[in-house]
Amino acid sequence: MAYYTTNNITRTRTSDNNEASQQVKKHTQASDNNAVTDEPNDHKNNTISGGRIRTHKGFRKGPNDASDITSMKEQEQGAGFGNTSNTCNEKTNLVFLKTHKTASSTVQNIIMRFGSTRNLTFVLPRNGHIMGWPKLFQKSFVLQKDLSKKNTTYNILCHHIRFHHEHVRELMPDDTVYITIIRNPVYMFESIFSYMRFDKDFRIKNTTEPLKTFLEQPSYYVKFGTKRPAALYRNPMLFEFGNIRTESDTEQSIEFDIDRIEKIFSVVMIADYFEESLVLLKHTLCWDINDVTFFKMNARENESIRSMTADMAEKIRQWNKADAMLFDHFNKTLWSKLSKLPFDWRKEVEVLKAKNLQIQNECLQSDSVSNATMDDKRFGVFQPAGIHMEHFQLKENALMNKTCVNMAKSEIPFTRELHDKEKRRILNQL
Repeated sequence: MAYYTTNNITRTRTSDNNEASQQVKKHTQASDNNAVTDEPNDHKNNTISGGRIRTHKGFRKGPNDASDITSMKEQEQGAGFGNTSNTCNEKTNLVFLKTHKTASSTVQNIIMRFGSTRNLTFVLPRNGHIMGWPKLFQKSFVLQKDLSKKNTTYNILCHHIRFHHEHVRELMPDDTVYITIIRNPVYMFESIFSYMRFDKDFRIKNTTEPLKTFLEQPSYYVKFGTKRPAALYRNPMLFEFGNIRTESDTEQSIEFDIDRIEKIFSVVMIADYFEESLVLLKHTLCWDINDVTFFKMNARENESIRSMTADMAEKIRQWNKADAMLFDHFNKTLWSKLSKLPFDWRKEVEVLKAKNLQIQNECLQSDSVSNATMDDKRFGVFQPAGIHMEHFQLKENALMNKTCVNMAKSEIPFTRELHDKEKRRILNQL
C-alpha cells in the first residue's frame, strides 16, 4: 500500500466509520502553508502567517471561573461520563517509550506519580536517568539487574531507552501495556535540532539560522555529524523505536515498521493533541481522570524557539519522510480510536483542562522561573548550552502539598528518589 503525502494528508490504511473519518479530516487537513498544531512540550501554540510560523507561550485555556469548573465537575459525575472503572480493572503494568522532544517528560511525570503513589516497581537506570540511549536497550542497563541477586517483578518502564522489544519483553509481565508519544515531525525536528545542538555537530557557524542552513543540503551536513549515530539526524522519532532509517528505505519498508509498531503499542499519543491523547490513555489503562492531570515539563522559553517558513517545514517533512509517515498514520489512528470510545470524549477533554487550570491556580506561582533564580532544585530541569528552559515555582503553601510537589518535580530528582527507594528495598532483601 502506497502513501500519498500532501503536507499532513495521507491515505488511511483502514476504512473508519463516518465520525472517525470526519475527525481524521478535521485534524489532519493541512492549511495552505502546511499544518500547524499546539506544541505542548514547548508551552506554545503555533500559527503561520505570511509564510512565517509564529509562537505564543501560555497554558491552554480552560474555564475562567469557579462556576465553569463546578459545571465541569457535574458533567464528570454525570451518569456514565467517562466511567471506565465499572467495566475494567486499573492497569498497573506498562511500558512507556519516552521519545525525545515530544512532550514525553510530561507523560513520564504522570506515570511516575501514578506508580510512586501505588508503590509500584520501576525499571530504573543503573545511573542517571537514561538506560543506555542511544544504544539499543539491554537488561544490563537496569539498576536492579546490577544490584539484586533475586529476580525483580517490574510494573513500569518509563525512562529513556532505545526500544528493543525482545529485551524489554523479557523483563515485563505478559499483560504489560505498551504506550508511547510522537509529534508533528516539523516541530519535533526543530526542537531536537535546537535542544541537542545539531548545529555544533554539523559545524554550522556564522549564521543566525542554522536550521535553515542545514535544510538547504542536509545530506552534506550529516557527513560531519560525528558525535552521535548518523541515523539520529534523520527520522529521529523512528530511531527511538530501534529502527535505523537510511535514504534507501522504501515506503513499503517504512509501512512495515509502522505496522509492527501498531501491533506492539496499544496507545500512540500525539503531542500536538495532548489532552485528547490523555483521554484515550486514561480509558485504555482504566485510570481516573485525576491520574492524568499535568504540568507541562521540560519546555523551552520562547527566545530559544526558532521560527520557520512554510518552505522549511516542507523540507523537514521531506528529509524526515519516515517520521512524517509515522505521524500521519498515528494521527489518524488517534481520532479513529477516540470516536469509538463509549462516552463523549470531548466533554472529558474539557474536564481535564478545567482540572489542570484549577491545579495550576492552586499550586503554581510561576511556570517560567529562570534557572538562576531557581530556589528548589527539585523543580529545575537540564538546560543545554545556549538553550533557556522554563522551570516551576510553587506557591509557598503548595510546597507542603504532595500533589503539587510531584507534579512540578522534574525527571532527574524524581528518578533519584525512585533510585533511593529501590536501593533500600533491595538492601532489605539481602
